[in-house]
Amino acid sequence: MKYIITESKINKLVSMYMDNQKLYTLDIGDGEFNIIDEEFGEDFIRYRIQYSSTVPDHMFDLIYVEDMFVTRLSKLFGLEVRDVIPLVINWFNKTYDKNLNNNDWEWMETDYEEEDF
Repeated sequence: MKYIITESKINKLVSMYMDNQKLYTLDIGDGEFNIIDEEFGEDFIRYRIQYSSTVPDHMFDLIYVEDMFVTRLSKLFGLEVRDVIPLVINWFNKTYDKNLNNNDWEWMETDYEEEDF
């Protein structure tokens, strides 16, 4: 039997899932931080304040999201990767009182070999 789940319900499910993970925030200074997943011991989101190279004195917030984390959520909730990113941003905004939008993220560079989650 198939169920139709609305966007707001899937957003709530992902938020509840994320809220129940053992996550740690590592303050790296100047208002920037990493979010670390206790299970895997790796940071999967990095919050950074960037300075514009084209607009003088302009700063903007950005999160770097680890691709294997997005893949894991995609498989867990049966969603396309492109649909997971806004859910992660919504959770991040709610949890850390930020106001990022769907343009305020980049893929995180990783140093380890790809594993099958």
